[in-house]
Amino acid sequence: MELVASFGGISSGELQRTIAHPPAGAHMVELRADLLPPEVPLADLVRACPLPVILTLRSEDQGGRGPNDPVARRAFFQRALSLNPALVDLEAVHDLPLLRSLIPPERALLSRHWDHTPKDLDEQAASLLSLGTRYLKLVPTARSLADVLAVLGLAHALGRGSNGQRRCVLFAQGEQGIATRLLGPFLSAPLAYGAWERGAAVAPGQLSVGDFSALVGHLTGRPRRVFAVLGTQVQTSWSPRMHAAGYRFLGLPYAFVPLTVANEEELRTLLQPVGLGPLEAMGLNVGGFAVTMPWKEQAASACHILAPRAQRAGAVNTVLPRPAKVVGDLTDVDGLTRVLMEAGVGLAGAAVAVLGTGGAARAALVALQLAGSRLLLVARHQDKGAALAARFGARLVAPHQLKGVVAFINATPAGVDGEEDPLLEQVNLPPGCVVVDLPYGDRPTRLQRLAEERGWDYVSGKEVLLYQGVSQFAAMTGVAPPVTAMAAALGLKEAQ
Repeated sequence: MELVASFGGISSGELQRTIAHPPAGAHMVELRADLLPPEVPLADLVRACPLPVILTLRSEDQGGRGPNDPVARRAFFQRALSLNPALVDLEAVHDLPLLRSLIPPERALLSRHWDHTPKDLDEQAASLLSLGTRYLKLVPTARSLADVLAVLGLAHALGRGSNGQRRCVLFAQGEQGIATRLLGPFLSAPLAYGAWERGAAVAPGQLSVGDFSALVGHLTGRPRRVFAVLGTQVQTSWSPRMHAAGYRFLGLPYAFVPLTVANEEELRTLLQPVGLGPLEAMGLNVGGFAVTMPWKEQAASACHILAPRAQRAGAVNTVLPRPAKVVGDLTDVDGLTRVLMEAGVGLAGAAVAVLGTGGAARAALVALQLAGSRLLLVARHQDKGAALAARFGARLVAPHQLKGVVAFINATPAGVDGEEDPLLEQVNLPPGCVVVDLPYGDRPTRLQRLAEERGWDYVSGKEVLLYQGVSQFAAMTGVAPPVTAMAAALGLKEAQ
């Protein structure tokens, strides 16, 4: 796979000096002329770039800021030829008259973008491929799992054709299309586009070059097995990075990708026995799924066999496809038990409180129940809270009734954005209480700030993620997890 670093939307720094130092792992640079100030001399940037350049003028109706006018576009590309770029990005919507009359096909990358995924994407691909350009770049927008599967299916079909069909760069934009960006280059043309740096994406859902390197940079060809995290906000999950670090350390040719699942029907489409899932129909052998909010309970009902702790919780976070069956486990139990042990909390006979009523809360209650703790439950919705408390023998309490607890587990997304949350503000814990925050993000959570203000000992959700991920890695791969490498990928130091 060759990585193209998109140069555009750079927020700071002198542009000529910046482009002279492409991000590590990049093989080419896409110079997005439509995103640069008009006074910037493109010739200076092309000369300063040490890598081959693709010169792009993305039009407004194709998602950029460049002109739609064919006269203006012809004038631009006439000047562009004098810069001697490696490739010129011509838009199928506007620039077909320039092909051959101005730009030789072997120097052209023909592109087409959509704000949806066309039903006739395969027919359009065949028609545009017949024009014989060096590459064809097709970028629909994914709005559902069906769109993602359609894009990957076409990439697989094109990759199985003649060598000439490996000219089609195919992926979907949008947050739901991230998996296609990661897997597409291994199915069809081995070219991927990444942002110059985090925060400088030039298209919705674009990963940085660094993210590509971290997630699939260890692969030299199509992954032998594919794993995925399933949920509604998986683009923020660190699970793919953590698992990929383990694969890289052990030399395993596996990939772990985020897959957005919008409803239970999509979830059940994926959770199938070996050989029956939609990904396997396109040559991607599925090794397992991590399941996150809000699908842990629904995933349990889709499994044929549940580990005892998952059965007790009625929720799973680890799904293992097997011949003729699907197996579910709940490694969240391992993660929570480990971090509380590392924090020095004695759980047997101690009062521990859990906030939440979803799958993560159920995992916490099972872990604490197995450790012999006295369970307290805090819930936003009293009816759901009462039912869950009765199931686990917990006492339903208000957030200000927690004075005697030794630990408090936030098993909801509350406060992940760092903003005040009415329920969290009411939490009243004794000094020195250990608080475990299952949500995590790129900035301090609200519970972390409250812990600092009120003298509680804080444990990040990334630490829970690590230790549940260690158990998950072992279950999915059948090999001993490289804990230190996985911890480093999360920015953590493994506890000794």
